[in-house]
Amino acid sequence: MRKKINRRTFLKVMGAAALAGAAGSLTGCGSSGQGDGKNTIIRVAFNQPETHAEYIALADFGEKFAAATNGRYQVEIYPNAVLGDQGPVTEMIRTGALQLAVVPMSVPESYNSDFAIIAAPYLYDDLEQMETAAREGVFDPLFATTDKFNFEVATLYTSGARHIYTDKPIVTPEDLKGCKIRVQDSDTYIRMIDLMGGVGIAMAQSDVYAAVQQHVIEGGENSEVVYNNFKHYEVSPYFSYTNHLVMTDVVVVNKDFLDDMDEDTRATFRRLMKESMEVEFEAWDQNIEDAKAVLEQHGVTFVESDIAAFRERCMPLLESIANRSEMTRSVYDQVMAIKEREARTL
Repeated sequence: MRKKINRRTFLKVMGAAALAGAAGSLTGCGSSGQGDGKNTIIRVAFNQPETHAEYIALADFGEKFAAATNGRYQVEIYPNAVLGDQGPVTEMIRTGALQLAVVPMSVPESYNSDFAIIAAPYLYDDLEQMETAAREGVFDPLFATTDKFNFEVATLYTSGARHIYTDKPIVTPEDLKGCKIRVQDSDTYIRMIDLMGGVGIAMAQSDVYAAVQQHVIEGGENSEVVYNNFKHYEVSPYFSYTNHLVMTDVVVVNKDFLDDMDEDTRATFRRLMKESMEVEFEAWDQNIEDAKAVLEQHGVTFVESDIAAFRERCMPLLESIANRSEMTRSVYDQVMAIKEREARTL
């Protein structure tokens, strides 16, 4: 179990994040990923607000990279999707119009389907197992496959464990029977909800509140942070800990931009990017604690679900993803080894 981020440290990093946000919104001049290296601006596309753990990690990285390069590189973060949706942003990364972006795992998956294993249903027992796998480099061989598409996966961030929320407790698969649950537009996740006992409905996250109100669906699935941010507790007051997914995002960087750096600067960039993963993991814990405190104030009922029963139903789906290739099987086997190692220490 990793240490939670200290509140004072969290607020310090948040202060740095706010300054980075101000720079990103006010700076309109200077080179953008180009120039002689004396004052190079790294523009970062991000679709969440400044309070998000991923923003905090990016701001921390930007501050450290600027210091390490004596100000030759400055990082400007553009939050709240002001530079565009994540699909178009990835194409901007590939062409070099942007240097850096945070995107969901589904983006590299669209270039290499093996990426699906990283966020496969019930691959992990908890968030910490995914984080251990990331620290140990389990996913690095997969990350290395994107070079041919002219982008590099610089690091991985967590977007949390996902659970189901509805207008009633969901303890067993029988409780979910017939319930229409919003998921991302993914055949895998639609199938997952179907196996869990419900009916998976692909829908934009922004449409969930109204859809529940109008009885188009019965609920959604996400982390406490998203559940709180979108105020879904107002229409779905039961948050059931099904723990069916541990979701991740990745930071992608234009390969040409990275190759243009000198060797020492490139090594520093990669090292600080990897270190930012730990900042994000700790900040995410704080995001979860803050969200749960707000949700408790709003009277949300937290429900302990029969995770084993849901996991058993999803095993055929997990196995099918694990057996897609040698790469996916390798990731699966290494995660299972982490589980076995943890079990021996209990």
